[in-house]
Amino acid sequence: MKPDTPQRYGTTTRFLHWTMAACYLFMFATAIAWNMDESLKFLTNPHKAVGFLLLILSAWRVMRAIRQSRNRPVGSMAAKFGHWAMYLLMLAVPVTGVMRQITQEGQIHGALAFSLLFLSLGHIGMVVYHYIKGESVMPRMFGRV
Repeated sequence: MKPDTPQRYGTTTRFLHWTMAACYLFMFATAIAWNMDESLKFLTNPHKAVGFLLLILSAWRVMRAIRQSRNRPVGSMAAKFGHWAMYLLMLAVPVTGVMRQITQEGQIHGALAFSLLFLSLGHIGMVVYHYIKGESVMPRMFGRV
């Protein structure tokens, strides 16, 4: 397995990134679906299961980001802030999801989830922005640098 380097992200980091991206896509799709159609409430159980998986993956990813911080590709202060804001939300959203099951209060979970969604869309937007500027950052996350 390849480690992170200043030129590209390593195998484990890429695995975590793309696995979590797919999981979050599922999470947002299921939450939107059952809020639009009551007959889709059965999706709450798979949503909870994937949410618990995301809690574990998020903890692993944050610990890895801390340990690998010196080896990560160089980015601006804004990029670093954006990534750390996403890491914080990646931990907070599943934690508040678990708390929602205990307390039945869901406003915080939903608000944080939408914050993560918008930050993720901004993250994707910045990838497109850098691509347009000719500064393609995608190969770093595909391991092709």
